[in-house]
Amino acid sequence: MRLEKLINTVYSFAAAVVIFGAWAKLEHKDYGSIALTAGLLTEVGIFFLYGLMEWGKQPEEAPGPEEPSVTPLSEEKAKELTSTLKHTNHILNKVFRTE
Repeated sequence: MRLEKLINTVYSFAAAVVIFGAWAKLEHKDYGSIALTAGLLTEVGIFFLYGLMEWGKQPEEAPGPEEPSVTPLSEEKAKELTSTLKHTNHILNKVFRTE
């Protein structure tokens, strides 16, 4: 956990250096190439570490199949839903002028 926090912190700093380097390159500053390269190389290293950390994790067991709990609609609710959908469709047809 502590390693992940450290990596996230370094990653954030590296991202800031990349943005700073990009700005410096746009402004044609002498240090722009160095800052951009340093930030991007740091991020490459971090992504490499993330990959290694992910590889070392134990796979989680997939949950067993569950029966979805579906409550059937009453006839009244079904009619209300159908009416609402028809009304929405009518409005969308007016907005996009397909009628």
